[in-house]
Amino acid sequence: MFGKEIHHYFSLESTNKIAYLLARKGAEEGTVVVADEQTQGEGRGDRYWYSPQGGLWFSLVLRPRMVFSEVPRLSILGAVGIALSIDRLFPSLKVRIRWPNDVVIRDKKVAGVLVKVRAERARVNFAVMGIGVNLNIREFPSPFSFIATSLVKETGRSTSKKRFLECALEELENLYFSSQVNVRLLLEKARLFSSLLGRQVEVVTTEGKFRGLAQDLDEDGGLILRLESGMHKRIVPEEGHIKERPQKI
Repeated sequence: MFGKEIHHYFSLESTNKIAYLLARKGAEEGTVVVADEQTQGEGRGDRYWYSPQGGLWFSLVLRPRMVFSEVPRLSILGAVGIALSIDRLFPSLKVRIRWPNDVVIRDKKVAGVLVKVRAERARVNFAVMGIGVNLNIREFPSPFSFIATSLVKETGRSTSKKRFLECALEELENLYFSSQVNVRLLLEKARLFSSLLGRQVEVVTTEGKFRGLAQDLDEDGGLILRLESGMHKRIVPEEGHIKERPQKI
């Protein structure tokens, strides 16, 4: 189902914007919008996503049967799908997920996921899953050079966009439909790839800063933080920014 209909563009402001418009007009689930480059790529928190030629930039129209509170699962699903794709094509790379939506190699971002939804009466009408993968980008401008990497930089060889997209859509489709039957399977994979679980982190939210152990993920994709006081706090993806803290020796 995923990728049965693909809209390809050489250059777009954002694939998410076009996919959102198509979804509003009734585009079928699994419709894909892909661009060779984005001039106004969107990252989490309205951050700019550097997306020149050489990367894979695409958005996927979804019509999940879920309530709005379950939407964080989709970001995790997207990240797990890309992590599985990289692991499948390049098993020697140690790919990890930095909760909730970043895919990293050696602590540098290689891919990211941005989900936008339209909901009515707390139920999701449709969702657009935007995904960016740094495939064949050899150099990043500052400050991205300090926080980003690409598959070509990690492997020394170029990756076929067509092959990676086919692999990603296959993994995403399998995860999407299997998680509707049993979401625990998705969460098990997310835990397996997680770079945060078991580590000391600092979370900056609108309520303030919280420090503690990233202990687990709940069924809706929230992060369970065990605070230094011993109490537990649930963090949802929209609440704040997470930093890993140095481990005590």
